[in-house]
Amino acid sequence: MKTKTIIPIDIVTLGDNDSYHLFIGSLIDGCHYDLLIDTGASHTIFEESLVPQMPDDGVIERKIESAGIQAGELKSSFGIISEFQLGDLKRTDWTVVLIDLSHVNNMYSKLTHKRVAGLIGSDFLLKYNAIIDYKKRELVLRNIRK
Repeated sequence: MKTKTIIPIDIVTLGDNDSYHLFIGSLIDGCHYDLLIDTGASHTIFEESLVPQMPDDGVIERKIESAGIQAGELKSSFGIISEFQLGDLKRTDWTVVLIDLSHVNNMYSKLTHKRVAGLIGSDFLLKYNAIIDYKKRELVLRNIRK
């Protein structure tokens, strides 16, 4: 059965220049974290210090090209989130891409109380047929299984 889930969005304004940023709350391994919705990001990524990295076992290090959060190549690794939840969407043993988001968090710590645990990218938004409703301040995800 196909269902949907609705997640409240916290729209944060940074500075005086009408810079809007969309945050949603999540549970990662039972702890609450803020995630930034980044429609311009190709990949969903998480802060490397929050998720245990997978053992190397000869796996080639993955590099991600970035034009936004830090131009150039970003060193990344893989990790597994045991339990992830956004609204009614639950994933277990989810293999994710990890990067150092300290540069992102340094910027946000100066302007807001938010700590960014990850960026929800277009891969995730497309997979769940996401709709961002700015008026209602909601993220609607479809095609999730209950």
